[in-house]
Amino acid sequence: MTAALSPKSLGGRAFRVAVVAGLSLCAGLACDVTIKDGDVSVRHSRGRATGEWNRTYPLSPGGRFEITNSNGPIDIVAGPAGTVEVAAAMTATSMTDERAGELLRETKIEERVSPDRVALVTQLYRRGGNVEVSFKITVPPDAHVEATLNNDKLTADGLRGHIKAMVVNGETELNGMRGTVDAASVNGPISVKMAEVTGRVRVEGTNGRISLEVPKDAKATLNARSVNGGITVTGLNTQEASGRRIRNLESQLNGGGPELDVRITNGRITIEGK
Repeated sequence: MTAALSPKSLGGRAFRVAVVAGLSLCAGLACDVTIKDGDVSVRHSRGRATGEWNRTYPLSPGGRFEITNSNGPIDIVAGPAGTVEVAAAMTATSMTDERAGELLRETKIEERVSPDRVALVTQLYRRGGNVEVSFKITVPPDAHVEATLNNDKLTADGLRGHIKAMVVNGETELNGMRGTVDAASVNGPISVKMAEVTGRVRVEGTNGRISLEVPKDAKATLNARSVNGGITVTGLNTQEASGRRIRNLESQLNGGGPELDVRITNGRITIEGK
């Protein structure tokens, strides 16, 4: 944690008192005080502990992979058929290294495994500190993926099976998708790039923005709505509604096909044909 003080924001005497107070505070704590160009920065040192968790699971064709993580990013990419590989990096911080180590030991990743399903859930104990678990995951391209995430970024790349993504207070980025998509976000942007449209694509957001990219020759039925925002479409032949600000749009792309259902409550929607 860093606190900054400046003589520009405090009177001369008040600034000197603040400096003395900061030095007194650090007398009994592990922290650094930096004075540069008249600005005072007080940084409290924190205990830190790290660990790794690695697993490899067999998964039958078209099997399900599920993951729930309450603090930390998730990165999922397509890999060899029949195998799920998981690498988790765990970082715990607290006031001391000893307490950080305790938090790390109390952190668990619950596993539920069968031939056609792998499900992982992080169980974090964060009293007196913080724990972040960062996942890098490889799944078969045809796997059915479900990912739930809080407070960070979810990325996925190259999947041709179904993906269901739910993110709260974070960012969603899905690239090179070839299967069906069901993505939802609360308080964060969503970006979905389709390599091809083979089935229904649903993208829904609250308090953020949505970006959807599809091949310009994709056959699809577009249904887009922004309650408080607008819709911008480029690179696609659509029958746009009249008016300077488009909030609802329905159009048959290249004769129609699978549904592209895009909805947001507060934010803009951008749809692009590539």
